[in-house]
Parts: sequence; structure tokens; C-alpha cells
Amino acid sequence: MEEGLAIKNRAEPLVVAVRVHCWPLYCVLVSPDLHLLIQRLESQSLQIRSQVQSYLVSHREDFTRLFSLCNDAVSQTREVSDDVAAIIRLLSDRPTDVEVREVVSEMKVKKEELKVKELLGLVGTVVGLNKRLESVKESLRSGRFEFAVQGLKELKVSLRIDEKDDREPLVNWLISDDEKEELNFAPN
Repeated sequence: MEEGLAIKNRAEPLVVAVRVHCWPLYCVLVSPDLHLLIQRLESQSLQIRSQVQSYLVSHREDFTRLFSLCNDAVSQTREVSDDVAAIIRLLSDRPTDVEVREVVSEMKVKKEELKVKELLGLVGTVVGLNKRLESVKESLRSGRFEFAVQGLKELKVSLRIDEKDDREPLVNWLISDDEKEELNFAPN
């Protein structure tokens, strides 16, 4: 008998036999078996539906929150999309592009001016400290030690040099080795 559907001619009601491949043998299912199989499948399907429905009912609040979050995310995505579209419209507008370039150029000029002012301020400070140091050196050479000591104390305060600090003062890079030797002989 070939695989497939075969109708048996008997005195009984019409019975449909189906040959099904059941590993490793072929099984023959007759109509009552098929009806039983269909009933079992329908029963299991109803049980699964019932379980899913009871799960959905028991977790209704969770699903409500989840769908609410999804709705909020969709709304926020639309808002972001609208914002991006507005930004693209602004960027594609020619006069705005020109204005942005002008503002950027002006910012660069102002930044350079600020750097120059800061450097001039630093140079002014270094020149002032150098003049005070020259004054102290001149006082030492001429023998006016009280004036030299007072000048050194003022320089220490200005340069924030502390006697307790074991590290080399940051100002040492400003002073030559000869000047350091002269200052080391000066009384505190």
C-alpha cells in the first residue's frame, strides 16, 4: 500500500486510514485515532489558551505599564524626530550657516585676544618680579642688607615660597644659578 490516504471498504462506517511516518516504522492511523488526536490537540490548545489568558490577567498591571512605557517611547521618538528635522532645516538654511561661520570666526579672534592678554599679564608679572629681584640684588651689592632682607621677604610672599616646604620652589626656573647663590647667602 502506498503512503497517503486509503479508504477501506468494509461494512462498518467509512474509515479513513493514513500512513504516518513514525520513526523508525510507519504507523497506520485510522479515523477514530485521528479524531482522538484532534480532540487532544484541541484540548491542549484550550489549556494553553487558558494558561496564557490567566497569565495575562494576573500580570495585567505589568503589561499595562509595559505598554505605557512603549507608548511614551514612541512619543519621545516622534519628538526627537521632530527636533532633528527642525535642526536639519536650520542647518540647511543658508543665512544661518553664514551666521554660524561668522560667530565661529569671531570666537577664534576673541580666544586669540584672550591668550595674548593672559600672556601679557604673565609677562608683566615676571617683569615686576624681576625688577624686585634686581632691586634686592642691588641692595645686597651696595650693603643695604635690611632693605635686601625686606625685599626677599616680599618676594617670598609674592612667589608663595615657604621655608617648611622641602621641594624646590617653582620660581627657581626664573632665577639663574648665580642669582641663586647670591640669594642663599642673604639672611632671613
